[in-house]
Amino acid sequence: MPSALPATPEAITPQWLSKTLGARAKRVVVAEAHSGTTGRAVLQVEWEEPDALPGRVFAKLPPADATQRMMVDATDMGRREARFYAGLSDAAPVRTPRPLWSGWGEEPSQYLMLLEDLAASGCTFPVAGDDDLLEFTRNLMGELAGLHAAFADPARLAGDFPWVDRTMRNEWGRMLIQTGLDTYRDDSPPEFAAIAELYVARMEEVNDLLDRGPHTLIHGDCHLGNLFRDGARPGFLDWACTARAPGMRDVAYYLCNSIPTGMRQKEERDLLQRYREGLRAAGAEAPSADDLWRDYRRLALTSWVAAVATAAAGSRMQPIEVGMRAMRRTNAAVRDLDTLSLLREELGA
Repeated sequence: MPSALPATPEAITPQWLSKTLGARAKRVVVAEAHSGTTGRAVLQVEWEEPDALPGRVFAKLPPADATQRMMVDATDMGRREARFYAGLSDAAPVRTPRPLWSGWGEEPSQYLMLLEDLAASGCTFPVAGDDDLLEFTRNLMGELAGLHAAFADPARLAGDFPWVDRTMRNEWGRMLIQTGLDTYRDDSPPEFAAIAELYVARMEEVNDLLDRGPHTLIHGDCHLGNLFRDGARPGFLDWACTARAPGMRDVAYYLCNSIPTGMRQKEERDLLQRYREGLRAAGAEAPSADDLWRDYRRLALTSWVAAVATAAAGSRMQPIEVGMRAMRRTNAAVRDLDTLSLLREELGA
C-alpha cells in the first residue's frame, strides 16, 4: 500500500499512478469531479503504452464537504467500499465496476478507488421513467437472489472476508431522522411522524429488528441511483454500505424506494416470488411466501429510513429532489404495507 494516498483528484499525478499501477502514465487530466456522499472524479489518462490500461478511469475518494467527511469518518463507509473492491468484488456473482486498484489508510477518511468508467464501457444507467424498468426490475430480483445465495453460508464471509461487518449504526441515523421529522412532519402522512418518533426513541431496538434473520452479503444501498445496465444485465455500484444482514433488506429497499408506486403496488408480490425462485435456483433455502411477505413489510422500513435521512441531509447526499421523490415513495410503501402496525407489534409498543 503506498504510504500516502491522494486526497483530491488533482493529487492523482502521473507519477503516483505509474508507481501504483505499474504502467507509465504520461499525463492525467481531471475531466469531471464532484462530491456527494463521497468524492468522485473521472480521470483522462494518457499512458506511455496506449493499450496498457483504460484511458478513462473513475476515482472515488473522500468528500470535499466537511460535514460529509464527518459522516464518512463516523461510518467508515469509504474504507468499507475500498475493501470490497480490493477482493470481495471478484467473489460476488454480480456485475460490478472492475477495479484497477483500491487502497485505504489507517484513518476512516483515507481511501481511494480507481475503477472502470462504466459510461466508457458502454453501460447505461436506469431511471424511474424508463419503458423497460419493469423488465430491469425482474432481472434485478434474479441478480439479488444470486448474490444472497452465494453468501448464505455465514462461514464463507467469516472465513474469507472477516472485515464485512453488520449494517452501520451510529447517532447519525437518529439525528437525521429527527431532522427529517422536524422538517417534513406537516407535509407528510400521519404514519411518517409515528414511525419517526418510534425510530428516534428506540433506534437500537428497531435496528435489531431490521437485522433479524439469516445473514448474507448485502449491497446495503440498493436504489436505482446505485445500479447500471450492462446490456440487459443489471449491475451494482457504490458498495459503501455493504454488510452482513438479511438479504430481504436489499429487495425491500429497492422496491419501496426506486420504482413508481403504482408499479410496486401491482407487481411486488410477483417480484418477491421471482426472488424466492432465484434463491432456490441458486441452491439456497428460500423462506415461505408468507414469511417473505412479513419480512418485506418489516424491512420496507430500511428504505424509509434511508430516504428520510437522505432528504434530511438536503443536497449533501443526493440532489434534494431525488431525496424527496424517494421519501414520497417510501411513505406510500410503509402505509400500503402497514409497516407501522407490524413495527409496534414486534416492539411491543
